[in-house]
Amino acid sequence: MPPSTNELLTLVRHYWPASYEESLDDAHPELKRRRERWAQVLQENERWDDFRRQLGMRLPDFTLAEASTTSQASLRCAVYPAKGIPMQPVPWVLVGCLSILAPVYTVYGITFDYEGRKRGKAHLHLPPLPVAMSDTARIIARELEAHFHVTALPPEVAALPVPVAVEWTRPPQTTLFDALFDSDPTNIP
Repeated sequence: MPPSTNELLTLVRHYWPASYEESLDDAHPELKRRRERWAQVLQENERWDDFRRQLGMRLPDFTLAEASTTSQASLRCAVYPAKGIPMQPVPWVLVGCLSILAPVYTVYGITFDYEGRKRGKAHLHLPPLPVAMSDTARIIARELEAHFHVTALPPEVAALPVPVAVEWTRPPQTTLFDALFDSDPTNIP
């Protein structure tokens, strides 16, 4: 059973400071707790590696890239619908996110503008995803659920504002999505 909205709100307050000014203080208790949580997650990283290997077998025509960053609150895997080096420009990418703070995940999409072969502006697509992405997104979701016994965070819950500062995102713009997954979701390799 997924955590309640109130439980999620309490949880993110435990790991993120209330203000941007507090987020600049390395000794702040919330930052310390999040660093400790990341240390635990990285010690158990073989589960994430196993997930990515299994996903790669399920999606043999796709390129998978590690997209996690410890400044955020999730393990992220970018899934590109192309193979080869150099990789062709891709119309979209899917990102599977596993929160390190709560037993929830999301899969979101990104489309890109291109100037020739150079990738330009990224456009975020939250669930429900465009048709071209939906079958692949379901595979990523099933693998996340099977490997980690997590549930999808409903989009309406992900959009709820939270009174915490996540990186450059400050209240009242900060959402549960920012705090549980990533406040800069289009920043991928």
